Amino acid sequence: MLTSAKWATCTILCLLTSCHKSSPTIAAIPRTCGTLLWEAEHTGIQHVASANGLNIYWNAPMREDDVQGQIEVLATAIKRGVQGVIISPVEALPLRTPVHRALQHRIPVVVVGTDLGLTPGKDLAYVLNDEHMGGQMAARRVAQLLHGEGTVAVMGISNQLTSTAERARSLETTLTEESPHIQVVFRSLALPTVSQEQQVAEKLLAKNSQVNAIVALSESSTRGAYYALTEFNETSAIRLVGFDQNLIAPIRTGAIDSVIFQNTHGMGRAAMTLMNDELHQRTPQSQVVLQPVLVTKANLDSDMVKEILNLRWFSK
Repeated sequence: MLTSAKWATCTILCLLTSCHKSSPTIAAIPRTCGTLLWEAEHTGIQHVASANGLNIYWNAPMREDDVQGQIEVLATAIKRGVQGVIISPVEALPLRTPVHRALQHRIPVVVVGTDLGLTPGKDLAYVLNDEHMGGQMAARRVAQLLHGEGTVAVMGISNQLTSTAERARSLETTLTEESPHIQVVFRSLALPTVSQEQQVAEKLLAKNSQVNAIVALSESSTRGAYYALTEFNETSAIRLVGFDQNLIAPIRTGAIDSVIFQNTHGMGRAAMTLMNDELHQRTPQSQVVLQPVLVTKANLDSDMVKEILNLRWFSK
């Protein structure tokens, strides 16, 4: 749904619920819409909201790098008079002031996916992915693939999100401590689009044929690396371990060795549960941390992974 000539958003208001004035409406604002990562969060939120008679105002920027778009979505939600906000920040620093403004309006906020640097407490809670564990998973998978010796390129390092920055730190610390014969020979900062990340990977492959594996720390960098490896016909020779992306077919074929998935479906459920507790003046937890899952060809069709990728609007 286009809401402005300047930027576009996708909006679903009170979807699959009855919209009564007496029913509280919660704004759920992911980083973007239309991706497996965030639509799974949507269904998780909707399951809990439907069970508790709550309405959901679901709106997001069309691009994951549109910080200003997300700030405007949040401002619009507040103007609409929502009773709560669940938000997955595009970047941490720019969203601090808008979230603080919502709190000043006595609107409870649950932040999903990254720490804003605001202290949790009354009206503010966090639902986070265990990024430290995710970095460890990536490092240990690479060590397994390379039998403890070789070279690695790391793509998608971001200083704008504490979550991604922690992935990078944990990855390199674990490699240093547990696999000293594996060297990180290339690092690149996160770029906003898949095509830009692909260009970075293409330059890497053109200049450095000695890289044995790539760890891509975001959805965009994982896709970009995969497209470049495919173009250079290197998907078998150079192993790719990614994060967050939603291309299932390359995992099934082995073109992408593995992806570390956030359990955004579970995060959505947890966030909506915390919000419901806040609305009923129960004291919610200030922080919930969920574990990521390493998804490979071997476990792609497991019940655990199917639940993480759950896009069913209502539980059976």
